[in-house]
Amino acid sequence: MINQATKQFILEHENEDPSKVIFKAASLEGVDGKIAAHQITSRQKAKKKLPTWYANENIVYPNKIPLEQSSSEQTAKFKAGILQGEILADLTGGMGIDDWAFSDVFQKVYYCERQEDLAEIAKLNFTALDKNNIEVNAGDSVEWLRTHASKLTAIYLDPARRDAQNNKMVGISDCEPDVIALKELLFEKADKILVKLSPMIDIKQGVRELGAVSHVFVISVENECKEVLFLINKNYDDNTLIHCVDFPKNQSKTEFLFQLEEEEYQEVELATALEQFLYEPNAAVMKGGGFKSIAQQYELKKLGTNSHLYTSQKLVEDFPGRKFEIKAKSQVQKKALQKLLPGMKANLTVRNFPQTVDQLRKKLKLKEGGNDYIFATTVMSDEKVLLLCERINK
Repeated sequence: MINQATKQFILEHENEDPSKVIFKAASLEGVDGKIAAHQITSRQKAKKKLPTWYANENIVYPNKIPLEQSSSEQTAKFKAGILQGEILADLTGGMGIDDWAFSDVFQKVYYCERQEDLAEIAKLNFTALDKNNIEVNAGDSVEWLRTHASKLTAIYLDPARRDAQNNKMVGISDCEPDVIALKELLFEKADKILVKLSPMIDIKQGVRELGAVSHVFVISVENECKEVLFLINKNYDDNTLIHCVDFPKNQSKTEFLFQLEEEEYQEVELATALEQFLYEPNAAVMKGGGFKSIAQQYELKKLGTNSHLYTSQKLVEDFPGRKFEIKAKSQVQKKALQKLLPGMKANLTVRNFPQTVDQLRKKLKLKEGGNDYIFATTVMSDEKVLLLCERINK
């Protein structure tokens, strides 16, 4: 697919500006500059996102959208820890990262993709990666599923979340394929369905609409929510367990679990006064919505009903998020803050506060950065305050 001269050129210039290598390629016989520039751009993105793929010089990268929308190697391997068994079908194959991971835990993986050129590239890449148990099928995956005779262990779907005008879609039935409309067919073929949906989805609504959801996995990488996965089990009719998983930089993953149905009825103690330590849940917990459950499990007090910040007198070292020691409380006034922070430089976060970070930073004339942290929030008495903190990294 890529000739040897172009491939060699890509490897020799992969750390350079892709927009400039085209001109270098123009004077070289047999080198396709346009292909080289695209592959160099893709390899630069894949270096962190897909290290195993990047390390393989025979990998061919499709156009930028499949790479941008694909799972990272890290999240793909996590999914392979959710489902294992004999046969899996992926009805939305894309670049094939998830199938590459699933092939380690399933005897057979069916990759289905309606874009023939993308399916062809995936087939080449699976060969380059020595994945011999993945069968590539190009065409309509729903039609393939209807005519597939044998029973499957599980089905995986990552429905397209953009319409014909390239607008982002969040609702389940707005995505393609429509999992809700296909549910009967899916359960004819498999007892387990894993669906990846928009990080913007309302989890409670998703559980209601899909039905039979046993687990929801909210995955964040370096405190940015990347994926929300719904595991649907045939005939399941019990509580839904929410897994809030974060992969911090240079640290082992954290996981916080809570029952979705129990969260509504949990009691949480509101702080009548600030204690020594402050806690901010990570992005996965914030998206998962276990705000009462996390207070219960870690014996914390909530600063305000809607603030989603917590305090305690004793340090909770394994809290899934950022931890701080509270040094002082200030009114939301420049003069008051300046007495506590003469340099007027700090990392600013707002939680349940009427102004944005930029608006408040401008009002206070506060510079960004340094080792100090300020939380602007609303406490139980409905008082707006600034909390000056020192981060705890252990």
